[in-house]
Amino acid sequence: MRFPTLLGLLLLAACTPIAGTSTTSTTSTTAPTTTITVGVTSTVGTTQTPVGCPQSADFLEGGQVARIDQPASDANILGLISWEVEVGCELFRLAFETNEGAPATTPPSVVVEYLDSGQVLRIHLDLERTVITDQLVETTLVDRLYVVRALDGGLFVDLHLAAPSQARATVRNSPAGLTVELQMGIQPFSGTATISDQVVVLDPSPGAETASTVEVSGYARTFEATVLVIATSAGQAVVETNTQAADWAETWGEFRTTVEVLPGAISLFVGEESPNDGALAGAIVEITVR
Repeated sequence: MRFPTLLGLLLLAACTPIAGTSTTSTTSTTAPTTTITVGVTSTVGTTQTPVGCPQSADFLEGGQVARIDQPASDANILGLISWEVEVGCELFRLAFETNEGAPATTPPSVVVEYLDSGQVLRIHLDLERTVITDQLVETTLVDRLYVVRALDGGLFVDLHLAAPSQARATVRNSPAGLTVELQMGIQPFSGTATISDQVVVLDPSPGAETASTVEVSGYARTFEATVLVIATSAGQAVVETNTQAADWAETWGEFRTTVEVLPGAISLFVGEESPNDGALAGAIVEITVR
């Protein structure tokens, strides 16, 4: 009988792969996960968080931050002021233009310094014109800014700080510009400005104690640049005087004057009297005269 032989051949054929077919093995792999957020890349066991501006140059908190003298410049106009906020660092960029409105190639002479209160960072510019007068900023470090015509000529930009800050400044050419970098500081303000729609009073600060000769300074956009100052004691006006600001039509104008008052609690009004109805509009600063 040949049945066993035939059965063996059938079993062998069943175990032999058919030509043209193949077997495939699949392996599943899961990649490691990385979580990315702005300014921070985190993996298991590591975290990198940049804080503050790049430390390529020193920051200063108080006094003169930078003085950049330019023997010649084609910049005559302050153009746009823009800012950028990074992690722990704020950058303010000032653009400069020629008289024709084209981008300047060389920046003007610049001085950057803190006022004595520490609350205002002032940028002096050897310019005569501006396309911007003031702007609300409202970042962590800067509340607002003003462009002011100085009494002794030129312009300055005041950054009113919202928190103590450290600063540094650099200029660039082609196109001409200035960059001011700010990072968090540690020195508390020794005074603050008093702000209204018409007037910004820098000195004296609210609550200040002064001598009987009180210096009143700041900037204004009052009618025809006339700034009215009235000192009041116990509800009675004891001094009234006027002074002229450096501008009012194109931008804010710096003013400075003094008043003589007797010791005691004094309320200083700084502003203007409406030419229409005589109403007073401005800022009020409460001080104590020794």
